[in-house]
Amino acid sequence: MLALNHSMHSFGIAYSIVLLVALLLFGGFLFAGCGGSADDALPPPDGAEVYSDVRGEFQAPATGGRDMIVHHDTIPDFMDPMLMTLPIDRPGSLDTLDTGTHIVFDLHVSGGNIQARNIRVLPDTVTLDLPNPRPNGADEAP
Repeated sequence: MLALNHSMHSFGIAYSIVLLVALLLFGGFLFAGCGGSADDALPPPDGAEVYSDVRGEFQAPATGGRDMIVHHDTIPDFMDPMLMTLPIDRPGSLDTLDTGTHIVFDLHVSGGNIQARNIRVLPDTVTLDLPNPRPNGADEAP
């Protein structure tokens, strides 16, 4: 009986150690996604051309916060103003922005890959020269 108690005790300790290690590993994975440091940012497209200081009006987050819908100003030598969805470098970083907030960001473009990085809020005194995003300049959707 003493041998049985000793082996049960050893099993209990081993089980406790395994359980503790499993919980620590799981906790590490669970909290690895928390935080919002710049080190967590997704890398820009390889060999990207950078268009700095693109100005626009934030509309909404999209795709669970991995993209943003923005009405951007003209990007010289690249794109006319338009309403579009752009992937961003820090998913979930748009939580503090309201619809209509004027922003500025750097646009990284490489082939078919595009990404908005370094998104900043512009002062309220900045005015944007954005055309109406609706077709034919209509004030209301048909």
